[in-house]
Amino acid sequence: MNTNPAVQPASYPAQHQEVVEALLVDGRFLLEGDPAFMALKQHLGFYQEFFRQSFGLALEYHSEYAFLQSSRDTDPLSRDICIFLGVLCYELDREGYNLLEQLSFHTLEFEQVEQFFELSSFREVLEATSNLQDAQARRNFYNRLHRRRIIEKVDDQTFRFTPAHKYFLQFARGVARYNQRMAEEEE
Repeated sequence: MNTNPAVQPASYPAQHQEVVEALLVDGRFLLEGDPAFMALKQHLGFYQEFFRQSFGLALEYHSEYAFLQSSRDTDPLSRDICIFLGVLCYELDREGYNLLEQLSFHTLEFEQVEQFFELSSFREVLEATSNLQDAQARRNFYNRLHRRRIIEKVDDQTFRFTPAHKYFLQFARGVARYNQRMAEEEE
């Protein structure tokens, strides 16, 4: 026990433990509407500094979600999520769906997504990606997406994307812009 009267116990915002556990321990996205998200929003400057100083991590905050940015150059889960979304978006577009509307406002059936993936022209890419190589691996992958709060399971047959998917779409746009600039520079 600390007997030094000059040392005061640290004071943290309400929901501090929930914020830290969600972002750091569980690696989840915090979503708008969560009590922990509201606490983070109210103390955004504190949390940006807290995670930077304490763990060397950048807190990414957006109006609908927040997460800790990995400092690793290679993050296999993020890569696999981008591949998953890329193939899914391609297949949805090929079937005539409005991509952004489908991802943001509608539910998807696991069985329908499985059919897309089984018949996809990107089959070789999927097979080379351990989290996406077959139906059982993808079922485990869906569970990881659910735990990280990227998807929300409505029931055993359907799911919807949370606003967290927008981070990966934004990342994909950035990669596409970079590739376009590189191609233009080569011309």
